[in-house]
Amino acid sequence: MKSSASHIPVLLDEIIELLQPSPGDIVVDATLGAGGHAQVLLERISPNGTLIGFDRDPDAIKVASQNLSSRKSNSLLVTVSSSFAVLGDQLKSRGYRRVDAVLFDLGLSSLQLEAGRGFSFLESAPLDMRFDPKGDLTAEEIVNSYSKERLADILWQFGEERASRRIAQAIYDERRQGRITDTQALAEIVAVAKGGRRGKTHPATQTFQALRIAVNEELGEIARALPQALDVLSPGGRLAVISFHSLEDRIVKNLFRNWARAGEVRLMTKKPIVAERSEILQNPRSRSAKLRVIEKIGE
Repeated sequence: MKSSASHIPVLLDEIIELLQPSPGDIVVDATLGAGGHAQVLLERISPNGTLIGFDRDPDAIKVASQNLSSRKSNSLLVTVSSSFAVLGDQLKSRGYRRVDAVLFDLGLSSLQLEAGRGFSFLESAPLDMRFDPKGDLTAEEIVNSYSKERLADILWQFGEERASRRIAQAIYDERRQGRITDTQALAEIVAVAKGGRRGKTHPATQTFQALRIAVNEELGEIARALPQALDVLSPGGRLAVISFHSLEDRIVKNLFRNWARAGEVRLMTKKPIVAERSEILQNPRSRSAKLRVIEKIGE
């Protein structure tokens, strides 16, 4: 996979301001991607800092390592080819009992959109949608083998798609004529079922989101990972999460609120931080980003 020169890290200034990375810190980037956030974090924790970057996509690890190979800092980069759902065990197995900051950027990376794995309906590609190419479940299997009822439930639960049952019926009818294997073919089925394109958002957007979440068990992984991140934080350490849709943000908001009520953390963002207009114009992907940050209270 080629390096993504167009990758722009979302809410970078706000992340640096709130995480406050300092020389010598140990920082975890739980969603390494192309290394956009990691590049600046490495510079801020230099000299003698350590950045531990997680990604379950082996191609992302390769691209990030390539992008960060010419960095000017002398901080240590440690890459972990693994889901962040086992963040705690992975850190402890490498001897890291405490870290100073953790960042999660839950958005779909530009690398994944460019990988030809079916994350985008704007080009023809196989209906894959796996973050980890070695994963067992694909979007094609869900679309072609799940019952109408189960498929509709996935579209409603993970895509908040109001036309979930109508779309599930259309998919069911179409697959009886032949297996659905292509992203654009699926997008067209959804568009027709919803009555064509309306407004600025493609009618298949929520369907593709739902399938991607189901394939990668994204919401469950977030719910498992965040408590582990809090556990490994040093007192005074900070945890930042960038979410991109309400399902993710709801998990983050509820966990942070419950921890704050229990006296475990301090909310650094009473309301989520969103991108300024200038950033949105430069990077439209940032339009739906929401940043929440907490600080661990001393033990």
